[in-house]
Amino acid sequence: MSLQCREDRVLYCGDGGILATQTKHLSVAVLAVALSGATLQASPAGQAAPGSGEPSRPLEQQGFQSFYSLDYDSAIAAFQKLRDAEPENASWQNHLANAYLFKQLHLAKALQGNLFGSSNLFFRVKKIQPDPALEKGFRDANQAAIRLCEQRLKQNRKDEEALYACGVAYGARASYQGLIERAKLDSISNARKANVYHSELIRLNPRCYDAYLVPGLYEYVLGSLPGSLKFLLLMVGFSGDKERGIHSIESTAQMGERSKQDAKILLSVIYRREKRYADARRTLEELAQEFPRNYIFPLEVASINEIAGEDKEAIRGYEQVLVEMRDGKPGFADAPAARIHYELGQLYFKSGNLESAKAHFDQVPGSAGTSPELDKQSDEMRRQIDEALRQKQPG
Repeated sequence: MSLQCREDRVLYCGDGGILATQTKHLSVAVLAVALSGATLQASPAGQAAPGSGEPSRPLEQQGFQSFYSLDYDSAIAAFQKLRDAEPENASWQNHLANAYLFKQLHLAKALQGNLFGSSNLFFRVKKIQPDPALEKGFRDANQAAIRLCEQRLKQNRKDEEALYACGVAYGARASYQGLIERAKLDSISNARKANVYHSELIRLNPRCYDAYLVPGLYEYVLGSLPGSLKFLLLMVGFSGDKERGIHSIESTAQMGERSKQDAKILLSVIYRREKRYADARRTLEELAQEFPRNYIFPLEVASINEIAGEDKEAIRGYEQVLVEMRDGKPGFADAPAARIHYELGQLYFKSGNLESAKAHFDQVPGSAGTSPELDKQSDEMRRQIDEALRQKQPG
């Protein structure tokens, strides 16, 4: 069966995206699928998934809108309806599995920026205890997707739809193992399977530019490893080329169907790591306009400005998100206010505006998304500011 070029749907996981610190090289390899595996197997150009009827289209799009708006309960409800109507459709099973996965990550506060940056606690604390219902929902849907697509491939190895579905399903499994279970070797193994399926699809249908996304990400991450580790992985069959990976993802962004947005999400992460800040900012601003209910994109624009040394623009961006939270902008209620106040405190402190810096550090404790570590860091900054202000007083 020929595949009408499908879409890789990916939700951005925040600052640093798929890239762990250089002290966690195995984590880098695991995270080759942290985004690529977290895909929703969507339909091309607004069409319903193969095997489904025309009425499924609005419900599928409704689920996608909820997913991108971080409204996972609504996304799960929509995808459950699709799955229940057509339980033998691997696309619906993949949709549902990834919605369960991302709700679990959302509950663990793993989607609130800087997921894999060195300042994030996600990989420095013990693995999260998954919600039993979400874990069961993910495993059931993921296993069903793999069973369905592999059955089809036994009948016809050139079934492009099944190849794509298998790549999505194994990518989701690798993401769950790497991010939830912290089972690094299992995650790497399933990431490789996802890459094999989509690479095989590309050989069958080179014009399916959306299918270049997963192999491109895989190439980039493995190609970014240090030489010694890259050599060891090569000895066991893992290889990648960073520049080739970027080119593949850029091809999807330029020539893909609706997966253009997903390629842009990945490119914004890669551009950041490669210090191509103007490209990262441009890409994120486009995404923020496309998905106005997702607070992560404007926060990442501000973060890019901050690391690029454009502090005034960074302050303006963070302050704007706080304004939109106070004004009740849809989707912004769950933005990590504590982290925003902390970043603003740091920026104002750096600029010499100690009063504004202290005002923001004062708001970190008790704000949404705070943590003991963040409270401790804010307390230390307040002490430094109080001491600096005392020294400024005359006499």
